[in-house]
Amino acid sequence: MAELIRQVRHAVAQGFHEVVYLGQTVNSYHDGERDFADLLRATDEVEGLLRIRFTSPHPSDMSDRVIAAIAECGKVCPQVHLPLQSGSDPILEAMDRTYTLEQYLGIVAKLRAAIPGLALSTDIIVGFTGETEADFERTVQVMSEVRYDSAFLFKYSARPDTKAWRWEETVPEEVKGERLERLIALQQSTSGEINDRWIGRTAEVLVEGQARRNAAQLFGKSAHFKSVVFPDDGTPPGTLRRVRVVGATPITLFGEPVAA
Repeated sequence: MAELIRQVRHAVAQGFHEVVYLGQTVNSYHDGERDFADLLRATDEVEGLLRIRFTSPHPSDMSDRVIAAIAECGKVCPQVHLPLQSGSDPILEAMDRTYTLEQYLGIVAKLRAAIPGLALSTDIIVGFTGETEADFERTVQVMSEVRYDSAFLFKYSARPDTKAWRWEETVPEEVKGERLERLIALQQSTSGEINDRWIGRTAEVLVEGQARRNAAQLFGKSAHFKSVVFPDDGTPPGTLRRVRVVGATPITLFGEPVAA
């Protein structure tokens, strides 16, 4: 952990204000003495650092200690990417995901109780070998119940050197495509409704630079990992800027700078 904190301090000294801990199961981190909760708390104490993010945690390692650290550390952003993959227990078991749907939903409930206004995103795969229409409908139901801010949605494709690589696929490509399109439409609708609720509110944006589609605008990310675009008022990259949201799409918030 000491080496990681050294790297964070070095990044801050170079002018970076946000760090992201990246790992396939990042929250399973342990250095022999200290776990991921300890790492978040130590990072939160680094002077000059403004924001901490991490991705992607595994639901099985989202302990109460980690949830408490996210909630109690002021620099850890109120945003968690929590991969679901499927809403069906038989499919989760076939994927070796090591948690049940009930356990996953319990983690979501704990996160939301500890972190008011939490932005939650996920990963979902459709068409995994053996997925029935009932399995898929359960995934649709879970997405409707949890209401993610955003989701990465994929069609299953076999990967070499995995156990499933040896299995005969059971879901036709056409069906995979139909299921994927249905989830995309559902998520677009949900994301749009969630983002619309930001209109009229103020977001603190870490400015990244000029917007790609309009050089007269700046863009950055809010603490909730929302992409925010607003008129260029000369705010330099790496600066936190308060922005009042005046419009929204399922993907982007549009705002106006608020007087300092």
